[in-house]
Amino acid sequence: MDQILARDYSNYLTQNSISKEVDPICRNIDDMLTRLDEFESLLNVVKENISVTTDKNLPEISAFEKDFQELCRRIDGFERFVGIAGDNLAKMEAHQAVAEQELGFTESGLKGFLKPIFGGRPRSEQEATNLTADEVYEPPEVYNTSDFFPDSTSC
Repeated sequence: MDQILARDYSNYLTQNSISKEVDPICRNIDDMLTRLDEFESLLNVVKENISVTTDKNLPEISAFEKDFQELCRRIDGFERFVGIAGDNLAKMEAHQAVAEQELGFTESGLKGFLKPIFGGRPRSEQEATNLTADEVYEPPEVYNTSDFFPDSTSC
């Protein structure tokens, strides 16, 4: 019975040409092994880069923390300075608008500048301002840059 079974299997294997079925599977297995090797080498490269990053780059980044904090502090100070300068500019523009109105300077450009000089009625000193005779003009308080930038050589 064993011999009959062996003969039947051998006939089956020779008639169906098992190599035609097995060869594509073997090629697929070889291809998968090649890709697995490539993936393993890629993983090794990534591990190497991670170790370089953690060993070298992170300490360098940490070393710049103090400089970064100083930069943030300076940026915050500059933002405060810009805000104060903007407020001062608004005050000066308000004073300029009042002065232009009092002097009759309403047009822009050369014509507007020359009009009070060559045209219009002459004004007395009292008419030229809204101040009373005993008042003195007080200009608005303007910021001092040395309060914000004490040492310009550190930039």
